[in-house]
Amino acid sequence: MAEVKLRALVLREVDFGDYDRYLTAISEEGRKIEILCKNVRRGGKKQVPAARQFCYSSFLLSERGGRYMLREADLEHNFWDVTQDIEAYALACYLAELSVCLTTPEDENPAVTRLFLLALHALTSKKRAPALVKAAFEWRLMAECGYAPDLADCGVCGKPLEAPPVFFSVRAGTAADEACVRRVGGDYAPLADATLRALVHILTCDVGRVYAFALSGPACEQFCDLSERYVLYHLERGFDSLKFYHSVKLPQGDE
Repeated sequence: MAEVKLRALVLREVDFGDYDRYLTAISEEGRKIEILCKNVRRGGKKQVPAARQFCYSSFLLSERGGRYMLREADLEHNFWDVTQDIEAYALACYLAELSVCLTTPEDENPAVTRLFLLALHALTSKKRAPALVKAAFEWRLMAECGYAPDLADCGVCGKPLEAPPVFFSVRAGTAADEACVRRVGGDYAPLADATLRALVHILTCDVGRVYAFALSGPACEQFCDLSERYVLYHLERGFDSLKFYHSVKLPQGDE
């Protein structure tokens, strides 16, 4: 077996048998990895705190044929505080399931790992409303994984979009100007100016600034509604963790 050293964020843990655990994690480089942890739940195992959901850890693994087995793990940072708030925890589980869906063992995308770590920091520090963290994560993750919407040019005539109002189609993943929307119709809906500015910020800024914005009122509601609809339509699937999040989330005005 080959020896592999890497750092990774644990997205999901599944216990089985008397002492074993199976981890799904995303490496520092943005690859999805599955790790078998034999006897990790026996008393006295020093790697137990590191091999848990929402922990960022250094791993020493044995690898054979693309399969990984845990040898050692050292905790670098935990985000267990997210479990103290049911809404934040439910949201973190959804973001994890979405990340698992969009990452692979073969492709490296370090921006995804950084985006998730910053989302957990935002949720545990409570500096951003969970709904805004969710929507910003959805938009940028989709963009990083090849599903970026086009907001620069009109999706109908191809000309640069310069002046509001700007319209957006979830299905087409494009924006359009008013004249073209009147001409072709479709599911284009007008974007609030604040919604458009937030979208442009999230899609074009450095990953470290994705959550550095504010939005409220109808623009916030539109921003959050569109992000979820965009994810569900373009991935063509639902998420059980998203249903759980909606069952426990507070109305936006109470956040």
